Amino acid sequence: MKRVACFALILSIMSCTSSPKVKEEAGDWLQGGDPTEITCWGIGDIELEDSYDILVDKAGLDQIKQDSLFKEGMFERVITRIWPDSEKEIIVHWKEKEPPLATIEMLELRDSSSVYHFTNGIKIGSTLQDLVKENGGIEFSFYGFGWDNGGTIVDFNSGKLSNNLPCFQGVLAVPQEASEDSEAGQVMGDKQIKSSHSFFSRFNPRLVNIKIKSVG
Repeated sequence: MKRVACFALILSIMSCTSSPKVKEEAGDWLQGGDPTEITCWGIGDIELEDSYDILVDKAGLDQIKQDSLFKEGMFERVITRIWPDSEKEIIVHWKEKEPPLATIEMLELRDSSSVYHFTNGIKIGSTLQDLVKENGGIEFSFYGFGWDNGGTIVDFNSGKLSNNLPCFQGVLAVPQEASEDSEAGQVMGDKQIKSSHSFFSRFNPRLVNIKIKSVG
């Protein structure tokens, strides 16, 4: 009986702390999830509420690389790459322009061999048809290909993904040979394209970028 009471006390203490060290030692059992799962609060062990110092505690300083993001030649924001150049890589975008870095704007995946996935199976490499299926069969909209924002998903049109994954943003890309098709111009440029366009019955775009942002 004393052992049961002692164990219950330990559980109570662990549940009342948000210490990264406790999370690291408890592992998946404490966090209650798959270390490769994407949710609306994080990717694997990396959470949208983490600060830079917490990321260092979780991943180790030797597994973190600082960088800057530029758009059209202009500095946009500071980013942190965790487990860089590996299938575990997660890119952190910060709201702050300089240290201390405490507020995550979004988490991004772009490695073609990324191990991370949503519980419904969506991951880097998922097809346009996969997304339509998980959206309840409802078509969705994205920008035409061939420019800076090409392939960026704009609207899931109140489908299942709008409700189940409001934090999810993604970018699609078509196979290289698609650009040589005579109808390729119909799905290129700064305009919105529907996933139901006939072009995609022959060339199946795939998800090449996943971002999650806080919706709270």
